[in-house]
Amino acid sequence: MRTVKFTRLVASMLFGVAAVSAPFVGAAHAQKVNPPIDPNGSFVESWALAPTGEDPSQPSSRGTLSYTADPGGTVDDSVTLWNYSSTPVTFHIYPTDAFNNEQGVFSLLRANEPAKDLGTWITTGTSSITVPGRTSATIPVKVTVPEGATPGDHAAAILAAATAVAVDGQGHQVSLERRTGTRVYLRVRGTIDPSLVVQDLSTKYHGSFNPLDGSLDVHYTVANEGNVRLGARQRLVVKDIFGRTVATKDLDPIDELLPGNAVSFDETISGVPAAISVKTTVELTPTSPRGVNDQPPPATSASTRAWAIPWSVLLVIVLALLAWRLYRRWRDREAEPLPPPERPAVGTSVGR
Repeated sequence: MRTVKFTRLVASMLFGVAAVSAPFVGAAHAQKVNPPIDPNGSFVESWALAPTGEDPSQPSSRGTLSYTADPGGTVDDSVTLWNYSSTPVTFHIYPTDAFNNEQGVFSLLRANEPAKDLGTWITTGTSSITVPGRTSATIPVKVTVPEGATPGDHAAAILAAATAVAVDGQGHQVSLERRTGTRVYLRVRGTIDPSLVVQDLSTKYHGSFNPLDGSLDVHYTVANEGNVRLGARQRLVVKDIFGRTVATKDLDPIDELLPGNAVSFDETISGVPAAISVKTTVELTPTSPRGVNDQPPPATSASTRAWAIPWSVLLVIVLALLAWRLYRRWRDREAEPLPPPERPAVGTSVGR
């Protein structure tokens, strides 16, 4: 029985976390999705937090809270918290900073990690609220930009979290925080410097017996060294020692890379011939994320070389030369003339 309760609680936690991990457009339209139902016929706890629309009784059409402000400026807004559960739920409301995780996904600080940027500029009308079942509540939001705020894009989120105590499979009590929220993007007016760069590019060639069918491991990092968020299309191009393109690979695009963040990639390209030396180029074409109308910076690239020795071909050549040498030695021995036959010795006698 404990295991069943724990499983249900984990399921509801995953439902809440999904709204944080995925784009928050879904959270804005969450009322159109039926809440999950547990086997006993009651609603599993579920909720959504979205920017408030013109009609507070309806979820907003805004997917995120997006603003542009001057240093020292303020912005007033609100979010609506929708409790789809059949019972009241008490929520902890708080802002926090955003970042890109190792996979490049938009992520948020853990509850025990203090915010240092936009998350500290946001205040909410309450830090704790109990919302009755199947009811919504509107919460005021205020963003106060510091006078010394750096120009460019800053990212955060406003979260609604609920904590519950569960029992795991070993009978131990554990605390689970389920949270969902809405993203917050703020651009501080000033000099804009969009910049994506490729760093730490390295390659390693793996040959095969077929010299035309090797593979190439590629590692590199894309870093946002500018002050605005950017996406990018990615492509790998491999050229042989004569500059001819021998392989290409279009990679998954980067949806959004926040300023000061970086993401690493490990890719493998098959069908690369052993051309003694191959040149690999990472081509980046920056793009503007959804909802941003900026002109992206020009395309950029980085290149490196790797040895691609055709060892199987060299082995065949060495064996062929060895066989030829042995054949020449055999042929030369066959062509040597035979020595002339020896004549019998002729004796002489001396008379007395």
